[in-house]
Amino acid sequence: MTQQEQEYSEFLLQKQYHIPYELFKSAFTAFQKKFVYPKNYIIITVLLLVCCIYAYFLVIGSDSDKPVYCIVILGCLLLSGFQWYNPRKIKRNLMLAVREIENDQYKLTIYPEYLEIGTILPLEDNNLNNKNSENIDNLFDDIPEENFSGTRIYYNKGLHVHEYQEFFMIYQTKTMFYVVPKSVFSEQELEIMRVHFSQRLNKNFS
Repeated sequence: MTQQEQEYSEFLLQKQYHIPYELFKSAFTAFQKKFVYPKNYIIITVLLLVCCIYAYFLVIGSDSDKPVYCIVILGCLLLSGFQWYNPRKIKRNLMLAVREIENDQYKLTIYPEYLEIGTILPLEDNNLNNKNSENIDNLFDDIPEENFSGTRIYYNKGLHVHEYQEFFMIYQTKTMFYVVPKSVFSEQELEIMRVHFSQRLNKNFS
């Protein structure tokens, strides 16, 4: 095994966890506040400003132009309402889906050069067709391997880790993020994570 392969194979920390419903709700709210709401508020402000301008034109303008002004004002109000409502609709629908996977188990492994995050999938139920295979496994005391589906995330300029009071938020794009509860780590482990992320990510860890 080369030195690089040995470095990649030795992890710093590894934890299994699940994400409680309320914790994921808090995390998604924090994600929206960071990446969704600021842009939406700017768009809403511009649309309302346009409404005010056309409302002024509606008062001082000619009668023949007033229907056009009314249409513009109504359109801006509808778009503003959509910008306000859509993030809340997305959050509500997502949280309904989260209810279905609230008890799913996840695993985070922190390597020197990358993170690996994924879901621990439940082992398939044994059926009659697998009975003979199961008996053979039991004969040789084989333990079923963990059914794990994970993603490897290398440290780069696009990777960000943000620490909140109850969780870490990990993301590479502004459309997808991972939540890691802090409650599963000891204080010593949390400090190891902070030092490691600070060294590897610099200002991308906060």
